[in-house]
Amino acid sequence: MSYFLRGKLLSIPFLLITMLQAFEIDAFNPKASLTENFSTNCLQMTQSQQILKAYIMIGLNSNFQDPQGNLTRAIVAYDKRAHEMRDYFYAKLGERDSSAKTAFDDALHLWKESKKMLEQPPTQENALKIRENFQTMIVKLLEGTQPLATPDLELISLTGKLCRKPVEITIDYLMRIWEVPLPNYDQRISSIIKNYYTNLSILAANELNNEESLALLEKAKRQFLFFKMMYNSKSKFIPNLLSKKADDNFKIIRQIKMIYKKEAEKGIAVKP
Repeated sequence: MSYFLRGKLLSIPFLLITMLQAFEIDAFNPKASLTENFSTNCLQMTQSQQILKAYIMIGLNSNFQDPQGNLTRAIVAYDKRAHEMRDYFYAKLGERDSSAKTAFDDALHLWKESKKMLEQPPTQENALKIRENFQTMIVKLLEGTQPLATPDLELISLTGKLCRKPVEITIDYLMRIWEVPLPNYDQRISSIIKNYYTNLSILAANELNNEESLALLEKAKRQFLFFKMMYNSKSKFIPNLLSKKADDNFKIIRQIKMIYKKEAEKGIAVKP
């Protein structure tokens, strides 16, 4: 399968010159700090989108970065982490908020339903349903940790949104290449782009920043220009390039999150 980029025909081997790197589902550590595991909960949200991206790449018959192998491994690791994380936050919440516990239960139910579809050969119908499930699951995972949130943890959570938005744009663009019907595509992508810049501005102004994180935020801003260009362009972009660009953004934001976690652990006060 071949695709057009800026009017030129490019084949799948075009990106063989790029470094292949699979996404990894980090193990959950119940003995880690609340800050660390709050961050893992954010990672659970973002990596649901990476899982969906791999599923769609399989649907597009792409072998770039071994999406089938990544998906097979990720399903097992993600499932294990989902159960461990639910148990951890159940214990942390105690009797504080039953609705937060219910949110984790709802998130786990949505994952289990999606897992069954992910284990089957990709279809357009299932891709839409998984996309819908994961969007709701993200909301539920946010609701589940809300009673435990502090200003610095909220900022760490915001980095997760910055990770997810380019992946969400990529997913929707790939689904269009796959000819999946997306009636609200333009409105949704426009909203995602606006949300990205809003979150970027909030993060740039917070007191957990240092010179390194500010430089990385500026780098993320420059990288995001690709997704704006992709959305506004009339040319078609090859799936492999889109997938790699989304992964590149993920790596940058994870570096920022690591800095914030270290600063938050020091107990730095954050202005409201």
